[in-house]
Amino acid sequence: MFQIPFEHQEYPLFADDARPLLVYAGQIGDEPDWTFESHKHDHFTEIIYICDGEGDFRINDRPYRARKGDLLIYHPGVLHEERSDPARPLRTYFCAVSELNLAGAKPGWLLSEQADPVIRTESCGPQIEHCFSALLNELRSQTWGHEMICQHMLNCILILILRIADGHGSASVGSSSHTLGAKAKAFIDLNYTRDLPLSEIASRLYLSPHYLAHVFKEETGNSPINYLIQRRIGEAKTLLLTTSLTVQEIAGRIGYENANYFSMTFKRVTGLTPSEFRKKAKK
Repeated sequence: MFQIPFEHQEYPLFADDARPLLVYAGQIGDEPDWTFESHKHDHFTEIIYICDGEGDFRINDRPYRARKGDLLIYHPGVLHEERSDPARPLRTYFCAVSELNLAGAKPGWLLSEQADPVIRTESCGPQIEHCFSALLNELRSQTWGHEMICQHMLNCILILILRIADGHGSASVGSSSHTLGAKAKAFIDLNYTRDLPLSEIASRLYLSPHYLAHVFKEETGNSPINYLIQRRIGEAKTLLLTTSLTVQEIAGRIGYENANYFSMTFKRVTGLTPSEFRKKAKK
């Protein structure tokens, strides 16, 4: 038998004694061809933990390959897209947190702006996975006191992430780019909610539409117009999952005047109508 006394200490972790709030939590698995097109969250940070498998991610226009035991941090306003490796399907836990106000950090952010968004958890992985599992089980149960337990599990996850980041930093596995393709993507990202013909994108970069399409395809493996569509669909998925907006309202927000055309495009890209996608996610 042994006994260890608990020393009460105050850690100035949250500025002004603010407390982070859980927005949602969930799990993804058993979907080999799972993808989520380019999108961002303006009002919260999303945290992904990979329990199994591998996938390709693009965060702030930088490519990453992440695998079992990795954490991904998407800060507010940061564009990201995700794609599971069909040969090694991703199985993940995820949660979103708002009201992040860490002492000495940018409001709403968990890590510094210089830190990479992919973190190798190494020996802390099982502990983080346990916290996510407990959080999700409580959220599913909706039993008395589940709100408090969920918030405590969220705090544990945040502290473990900060402990890892403070201990050895996060691993860099991507590279930045200032190429013509990257500049075109940045312009599309800023203007995807309005009518955006290829000729306008090309003129902003002082290129011919044909040459821009060629360069964009060479750098990204995609066409500018297809990327515009994927960008819109990515934002539509976010709105379908996180708001109660109607399909018509979502169509208008992402640049489609015709809701029927938006629904047809959404189904062509995802295999589901917007309503089916929302219904499946709620299940």
